[in-house]
Amino acid sequence: MYLLAAESNSGTEKEISISYGNKGNEELLYLYGFVMDDNPDDYLMVHYPVEAFQSAPFFDTKAQLIEAQKGEMRCLLPKSLLAHGFFQVNTQQKERDDKITAGQVCNYSWSGQRKIPSYVNKLVFPDDFLTVLRTIAMTEDQLFQVSSLLQELVANGEERQPSDTEVRAAIWEVCGDSGALQLLVDLLNTKMMDLEEGTGSEDADDELLNNAQVKKMPESCISRVQNDSLELMSRNKRGSIVYRRGQKQLVRLFLMEAESALHLSLSEGN
Repeated sequence: MYLLAAESNSGTEKEISISYGNKGNEELLYLYGFVMDDNPDDYLMVHYPVEAFQSAPFFDTKAQLIEAQKGEMRCLLPKSLLAHGFFQVNTQQKERDDKITAGQVCNYSWSGQRKIPSYVNKLVFPDDFLTVLRTIAMTEDQLFQVSSLLQELVANGEERQPSDTEVRAAIWEVCGDSGALQLLVDLLNTKMMDLEEGTGSEDADDELLNNAQVKKMPESCISRVQNDSLELMSRNKRGSIVYRRGQKQLVRLFLMEAESALHLSLSEGN
């Protein structure tokens, strides 16, 4: 039960509305049973499977490096990030500072041999996640190079461990971005395949919604019949399709961002 209190008097028969807050469609559907078309606060969750990581070569060493970097095995990608990427998608969102550190790559080189990427200010993916992907993608030789850099850093007699920033910088110095971005592209492609399995593409969802009429009755009472060439559909079913279509759209848009960054990374030797 919710208790709402008005801060000011409202006129007789005047409509009163409330705000549900800045929530994505997943939260709105789960908590309140409805969704918003083109929700500006929608988001995508991406994670690297723990099982796949545990079976990766040199798992123990990489796990220690990830812990030292305070990296994250998953990331939340708000739709608003797309306004700052390569394609600057209009998210129809009010200008507000989300304080999301996306694309803050370790942008200096200890040796001076690795240049700052031209795309550094266009990356929309959090470095807490990218640094994990860089670590997972490392080869045995790259692990040795990172270890040598870190040993050189603390070889001045001080008994201390390298900071998370120093470990991230060493890994970026050795690996660059291409390995991490390739893993990210693979993750997003896999997520799209999972979303489309049994349901089809965004266009298929659009067709379902365009050919459907929402019926204001319990889903148990609705049969799949035709009425004026429109299929009867419950609000719950429509909400699920809108949510699913929104997830496919976000995967497609973030995949475009990842592929563009990967192309530039490879062409620049990063």
